[in-house]
Amino acid sequence: MTDPTPEPSPDAEGQNASQIPPAVDQEAIFQALSGINLNTIEADIESAFGSRMAELDKMLEGLDELVNKIEGDLKNMDQQGPDSPQ
Repeated sequence: MTDPTPEPSPDAEGQNASQIPPAVDQEAIFQALSGINLNTIEADIESAFGSRMAELDKMLEGLDELVNKIEGDLKNMDQQGPDSPQ
């Protein structure tokens, strides 16, 4: 005896193959699973980056002042000459 397993018709396979699954919003899935909002994370990163850049700007200003002071000291030393008392 043969098993009466129905064979899928070629028409049914063609219909299934032509169906495209709906687009998946990966960010929405991630947020739903983790409770983390990527926009909030991005805003936090931007804020921290801005803060660090402001600190870096202050440090660079201090470095510029130090370079100018050293250059001024070197000019004064050159003007005094090697025979001048210090």
